[in-house]
Amino acid sequence: MRIAPFGVLSFLALAGLGAGAVLLLPESPHQADAATGGPAAPTLRSDLREQIAYDALLAAPDEPADWVLAGIAEGLARPQVPRGTERRVVEVTEGDTLTGLLAEAGIAGDEAHAAVAALDGLYDPTRLRIGQPVTVTFDRSGGERVLKAVSLMPEVDRTVTARRMPDGDFRSSEAERVLESRPIGIAGEIDSSLYADATAAGVPDAVVLSLLKTWAYSVDFQRDLQPGDRFAVLFSQDHSPDGSVARLGPVEMARLELGDKTLTMYRFESRDGTVDYYDRDGTSVQRLLLRTPVDGARLTSRFGARRHPVLGYTRMHRGVDFGASSGTPIYAAGDGTVELIGTQRGYGRVIRLQHNGRLSTAYAHMSRFARLKKGARVKQGEVIGYVGSSGMATGPHLHYEVLVAGAQVNPLSVDLPTGTTLAGRDRTEFKRRVEAIDRQFRQLTEEAPVASVGRRVDG
Repeated sequence: MRIAPFGVLSFLALAGLGAGAVLLLPESPHQADAATGGPAAPTLRSDLREQIAYDALLAAPDEPADWVLAGIAEGLARPQVPRGTERRVVEVTEGDTLTGLLAEAGIAGDEAHAAVAALDGLYDPTRLRIGQPVTVTFDRSGGERVLKAVSLMPEVDRTVTARRMPDGDFRSSEAERVLESRPIGIAGEIDSSLYADATAAGVPDAVVLSLLKTWAYSVDFQRDLQPGDRFAVLFSQDHSPDGSVARLGPVEMARLELGDKTLTMYRFESRDGTVDYYDRDGTSVQRLLLRTPVDGARLTSRFGARRHPVLGYTRMHRGVDFGASSGTPIYAAGDGTVELIGTQRGYGRVIRLQHNGRLSTAYAHMSRFARLKKGARVKQGEVIGYVGSSGMATGPHLHYEVLVAGAQVNPLSVDLPTGTTLAGRDRTEFKRRVEAIDRQFRQLTEEAPVASVGRRVDG
């Protein structure tokens, strides 16, 4: 029984597989099945690389028609791969180009250029990501090794393929994978740290880190968090048809209960397309400056008079110190311009940023600078340097100063202006969204079993 390629999709659907089924292609067309002595039949898998290879073969109506029915077992069809088909999966490493990868796979330069050129309009080959798989399919049925297709996934829900046509030219196509978005609500209690307890409760690392950065505007994680404080977060995950997590969706709501103070933020897209996080009153949680411009740091010295650890006598400490490992990235506390970058007496390697006509910040004792020069513009959260112990320092730490009209003030207590406040139709729509999010979170967490550190449920 022979099945032409245009009939394979219909056959799979009748057999209960559907067009989105994923087949494992044998590494060699001559692999033998131990039970039958014949060629090994492919089995179902969900590996994305195999899906790329399968799509590259199945999606073309002009591929060789020698698909042979191997049998039906429990409603699953097991079609064989055409003899002479070979495919290779190569991974992108640092410095690779798509044309160079194809050349390494044994493809002649003109063939590689033609295949890459065919992708123009569907994929920008300069956007390769380290670790990204690229599947190359060859036809060896005629004795020679002929390139048939090049396939890759720019996003987890999209495959693009450059495929050789009967006239020898390459033509591109794309296929989309339908992902299911599921809301997840998690609530828990803080025992040791927000990061440790949230991840233990099931919050993904990337979500926790984004919360830490967002709350860094208003929370001193060294002083403000105490055992017994609570957190809550609502986010989404996109799942593949096989149920595996393909990617994380955005955080829709997060709440931090600190003693008698509660901080809540909601994601909202205003009518002009701006996406930001707002408190319950519709005021942006983003402030002009970050409270802590370095991740994972501990507060080691506060603003005020102290005994200098090197000089040995008491003098005014006009900033705060954050202890961290040497090489830890230091972030710009706010949007601004590099006013000073260089070495300055006891400060060692220091950068000073001007944020507006009255406000500036300084970062001292760096081990090295990012690629910046005086006058360069930086964005809030951009890496400007790395923790060190240059200058008058006994160990690696960041000395951080906030200056108002040229005078140093306490970075931990200075009243920093907030961002925008929603008004008009945006504010009305935001209130409706807050009610909907709160209702969804209650439904999710009320149905969830209580764990030792938190509760989680997938919607």
